[in-house]
Amino acid sequence: MITMPVAIILGFDDESTSVLNRVHRKLKESKFNSYYELVVPHITLTSYENIDLQVATVRLKQFCIKTNPFRIQFSSFGFFSSEESVIFLNPKTNNELLDIQQKIFELFEDFQAEDDPQTWVPHSTLATDVPLNKVEEAIEIAKEDIKMEMGAPFYVEAQSIWTVEFKTGPTSIISEEEFKFKGVV
Repeated sequence: MITMPVAIILGFDDESTSVLNRVHRKLKESKFNSYYELVVPHITLTSYENIDLQVATVRLKQFCIKTNPFRIQFSSFGFFSSEESVIFLNPKTNNELLDIQQKIFELFEDFQAEDDPQTWVPHSTLATDVPLNKVEEAIEIAKEDIKMEMGAPFYVEAQSIWTVEFKTGPTSIISEEEFKFKGVV
């Protein structure tokens, strides 16, 4: 049995990922700490300090066979306020997003999750360690590529679940499973 700290993340379609990667490059060029040198654009569903990788891979593969891709609407930018803030995209929470997160918790209930599904804050990180006085500047850079003015939201399609080694520094991808079901659940 091989165990390690992992995050289970929701992956997006190629077009949206390309847009978000472009935003991350611009933020990095503007001297902001772009989170995505470490991992692909995503929403973290949960993380575990120790999980059996073989068990996780098998369970996620079975789960994805029965899961439809679905759209997520990002309706605003946000930030977790601190001396070194986190800038993120804020999804409009829908039943599919909440349902998939709950199902992942249930799928791995025999392992100790680092997160509580009742206090989960879904978000897609754009930059970390942003000084509070630079938050507005970072969001303006992101807005150049992610257009949400005049009520026009930014959509992504959730298409996969990734298991990634959760650590500081470059993140290792352990597995990626695409949603395969294309029908009514």
